[in-house]
Amino acid sequence: MKTIHLQVEDSSYQAIINFIKLLPENRCRILEDEMLSKAEQQQLQHSLNQINQKDYSEFEDWDAVKDQL
Repeated sequence: MKTIHLQVEDSSYQAIINFIKLLPENRCRILEDEMLSKAEQQQLQHSLNQINQKDYSEFEDWDAVKDQL
């Protein structure tokens, strides 16, 4: 599985959560911060730091995605 970290406006949050809950549980699940282990939280923070620094080198297919933007 892949993990997506998504920041949305407060007004959109519940609608997005409701949509995600419609998806099959074995295909998609919501990971609340308290469900993540310390190591998972550190990895998430590391990835967010890279994104903030515009360093996408560890992310798959970035060139392909960038070309589509």
